[in-house]
Amino acid sequence: GEVVCRLCIVFGANESVRTTVVYPEGTPVEEQVECPPWQWGTTHAVDFVPFVAGTVRNLLHAKRQRREFIDALCTQHTPLEADSTIAMSASFLFQDSDGDMGGGAWDTIVHISAPPGYPSHAPVVELQTVSHFMGGRPLSRKIEGFPYSPRWTPSEMASRITQAVASNLPMFRDFVMAQMSAQHPGSVP
Repeated sequence: GEVVCRLCIVFGANESVRTTVVYPEGTPVEEQVECPPWQWGTTHAVDFVPFVAGTVRNLLHAKRQRREFIDALCTQHTPLEADSTIAMSASFLFQDSDGDMGGGAWDTIVHISAPPGYPSHAPVVELQTVSHFMGGRPLSRKIEGFPYSPRWTPSEMASRITQAVASNLPMFRDFVMAQMSAQHPGSVP
């Protein structure tokens, strides 16, 4: 459905202007966006209204696309944390069996975020260790160059990112072990 809202422009002293979009009571937070700023002298208020309407419509559409993507990820994986208000990110626990360490599992937190330019811009995927720290911070690394198309459905995007994560987990484990070996020579198996 269409979101109905009201544009409020307040002209103050010294050419200050405050713009807000006012939503009807009961409009869910996820269906609200902030008003773009209006600069004094750059345009007439009557020209600003269609600009705000288009901007609000585009921002809401982008927010819905991000939410559909994050929801698709959460359908395929149980999230540790998911941003349900602005639908920008979610974090998941992935496990990779590790034959080199006695058949245990390697736990990695995967942070996935849909940037403001999504879906034109690919999601950001970052792997983070659960138990290996350097300088008091967990080791992490972004996955770059994974297959991506803005034309894919949210479900296909989630599946493709899951494949990219799975193929990068062994390399991430090797990266972490190399970092830990360099920090503590002889103590990391």
